[in-house]
Amino acid sequence: RMNKNKICVFDFETDGANPNECSPVQLAAVMVDPYRLEIIKDSEFNINLKPTKLADFELQEKSKAVTIENHPYTDSDILDWHGKVRGVDKSQILDEWLGYPDQKHSWKQFISYLESYHLVGSGKSKKSKFTAPIACGYNINRFDMKIIDRLSEQYDSFDAKEKSTSIFHPRDRIDLMYVVGLWLMYVPEIKSISLDSIRSYMGIDSANAHDALKDVTDCANILIRFLRLHKNLAERIQFKNCFKT
Repeated sequence: RMNKNKICVFDFETDGANPNECSPVQLAAVMVDPYRLEIIKDSEFNINLKPTKLADFELQEKSKAVTIENHPYTDSDILDWHGKVRGVDKSQILDEWLGYPDQKHSWKQFISYLESYHLVGSGKSKKSKFTAPIACGYNINRFDMKIIDRLSEQYDSFDAKEKSTSIFHPRDRIDLMYVVGLWLMYVPEIKSISLDSIRSYMGIDSANAHDALKDVTDCANILIRFLRLHKNLAERIQFKNCFKT
């Protein structure tokens, strides 16, 4: 039985590498239609969020302007990393982050986005956690979903019974890194299953890599390739009674 729920491929760019502490600075998503096996037209979502560390610093230092000399990331190379990825100076990254909208405001917009893709039809179905989109992304089990759960708990989108977020389907989840790993684990050429390595192996242009919208679009297209493969194989392979002699 096929799950009819839309698949939300999403990704965070953050101000740190620890998913239990970092803040998102960008959140992007696209929706995949599980029947048509294609990205849903005009489903791209892309928003920025002011990181908590910067927002708190501004509150504490009301009389001081946040500058490249006194910012709260002086003990980290995260601004340099983002600057290198973007090809800009770290001071530009800091200025952009300072201008980003409030985290709560951006989170509410993401909630509204997901709400518009619930599985409801002909006015009869009611929205619930079981009609919500299925979460999908690259390495989301270890990283992105931990951030989702933290923000959900902070902004009242947490399901205490499930002990996880209420914004996605509570049972089904697709970590694309696991899918890629299972299919390519016996390919000698594959030395790493990082998204950058898989992009290179599959011949996907790496321009603008680590921009969340670029990453989710690439992931959605990789997912669609594997879903089409699964669909074609499932129609040809006889699983019923396959363990009977």
